[in-house]
Amino acid sequence: MSTSRMPEKKAKKPPACDTCKARRVLCHPQPNGAPCPRCIEKNIICTTTPIPRGRPRKVPMASSSLAISQRAPSLKIHPGPVFENVGECPDLNPDFVSHCFECLQFIPQYNHPLVMSSGIKTVMQGVGFRLDLLPTESRVLALSIIAFSSLVAYHESVLGEGPRPQSFLDYAFISSPDLVSCGVRRAPACRALRAVAFKAAWEAGIMLQPSIENAASCYLLDLIEQTDICGPSRPWASAYMSHVRSMAPTLRCDNFTPSEAGRWAGFYMSEALLSTRSRTPMLFTLNDQLLLSGPEPPPLEDLLSSLEASASRPGLSVLWTSICPFMFRISCLARQLSDTINGDYARVNPLSEAAAIRFLSALSLLHSIVCLLLDRVDAAITAAAADRLPFHLVGSDTQAMARTSAYGIGLSFASLVLPFYRELAQRAIPDERARGRIQVLCVQARQMALLAAHELARALRYLPALHYMPLLAAMIISWAEFCVEEVEADGGRAYITPDMAKDLETLLGELKLVGYSLEALSQPAGVALIARLESYVGASQAGSVPGPEAFDPAMLADMFFPLEGVWIEPPADGAQIRDADPSLDMSAASTYGMICFVLSQYYHLCVDTFSGGHSYRLGFPAVILAQHPST
Repeated sequence: MSTSRMPEKKAKKPPACDTCKARRVLCHPQPNGAPCPRCIEKNIICTTTPIPRGRPRKVPMASSSLAISQRAPSLKIHPGPVFENVGECPDLNPDFVSHCFECLQFIPQYNHPLVMSSGIKTVMQGVGFRLDLLPTESRVLALSIIAFSSLVAYHESVLGEGPRPQSFLDYAFISSPDLVSCGVRRAPACRALRAVAFKAAWEAGIMLQPSIENAASCYLLDLIEQTDICGPSRPWASAYMSHVRSMAPTLRCDNFTPSEAGRWAGFYMSEALLSTRSRTPMLFTLNDQLLLSGPEPPPLEDLLSSLEASASRPGLSVLWTSICPFMFRISCLARQLSDTINGDYARVNPLSEAAAIRFLSALSLLHSIVCLLLDRVDAAITAAAADRLPFHLVGSDTQAMARTSAYGIGLSFASLVLPFYRELAQRAIPDERARGRIQVLCVQARQMALLAAHELARALRYLPALHYMPLLAAMIISWAEFCVEEVEADGGRAYITPDMAKDLETLLGELKLVGYSLEALSQPAGVALIARLESYVGASQAGSVPGPEAFDPAMLADMFFPLEGVWIEPPADGAQIRDADPSLDMSAASTYGMICFVLSQYYHLCVDTFSGGHSYRLGFPAVILAQHPST
């Protein structure tokens, strides 16, 4: 069998050299890289640059991307924020860590359902308060607790050298001038501990993994930020609420007790008030609130009626049954204030007078409820329990829990009133007629703010000293500024009653307690605010503040004149105005006479406010305006 012989392939001619190619002449390349005859003749260097011919070869995708990445300039990748070393961090030894956990038990945040469910205190005791023996999520939570507790801790690692309290019962130090200096001395350690906690939380990715420990850590880290930063974005709070929302069906299991629902209602309320005060978006919805704090309670009118009906029953049972509905309604009012009056969307549109009237009427009802509840607490607290002694929030007795509830009641009411008044006072109203009506509402809101200042000071006197103050700093400072503005009205000639002097003294003491935790009160603005309050408190104690002027009903006589054929005569006695029935039909009177009636009611309202009385409900003028919008 014969086989055909395959023809041999002709060897390819080597490419021409660069010189011959450039001169476009025939080149005779030599084997083994020897120079061509023309380059030898010209005595030049013979070089040959290979040129690929034919179609380009297909390269695999991986190699192609690798080649592209090698050719492209490298970009600097930022995996997250840079946590700089802001100072020397205290040694996290077991003694210091156990001290911070002991301080946490006196702070309301220890009572948070997530912190309690995490069992972090038991875990820390099991490892001897050694952070290196903890798993990642528990270690981040422990660092968050240490950073938060450092705001009130009195350990030498935080306060350094110098005078410091020996315990929360050291009232000699609390009343000393060295109290304010503690905030300055603790600031470097607090910043360093906060940076350590933030770095550990970011590296562990607790924002992305829902768990009880991660949610509790995000909650505490947000509170740490709120002590000196309150920007429009709250990333830790957003992660905290996102974790809670994803775990809510699991948290609300078969053994979900009413006490846990009450705790969730309280912390939802505090979150709503924080958003309202800082004008940041509300991070939870009504459905979120209903899922963990129970069904929707009756409205404020029904709550007030039940309190009035139970006035003859002594004891604190009415307080325990009313506190959860009260906190739920506070959260709803905070959302109403943000959505309709002082929120970002509400500010884009003109101010709604109807929304302002509705909110003012709700505040009037709320004030009546607050007075009834606080009176019930005052009647139940014994003289010994009235002292501001520290107590553990878990396992406390009835007296301590009543004081805590009273504090929350007064604080929540005050947290709603001042943002509402500031918004009415600062909002620009282009329409002249509408501006006049808003000014009338602003006067009522101001009187409500004066009442709220008294209730706030009353609530603060229920609290133990020192360790509640860090989170109250912004609110205490804003209320102190409001009270100073009111005292300095009319050139500083405003009348200060003994009750007002007591309230100013309470706010002054709380400002100094804020200085124990934060260095803000050592700044020039804080020092000036404390000095102004001290001057007015000292003047009121010395009796150098003038008293109120007497009111003569005849002062309104010149204001009455025939209008629409109807004469409105001034009453013979001012008591007739004060004792007039607010429910009378004003449609029969002239518009001008109705205005005079409202003005007279305003005067007596101011007198009652400065004298500490509560004989007149502020919602009545708002009702009159609703019936007579032409005024």
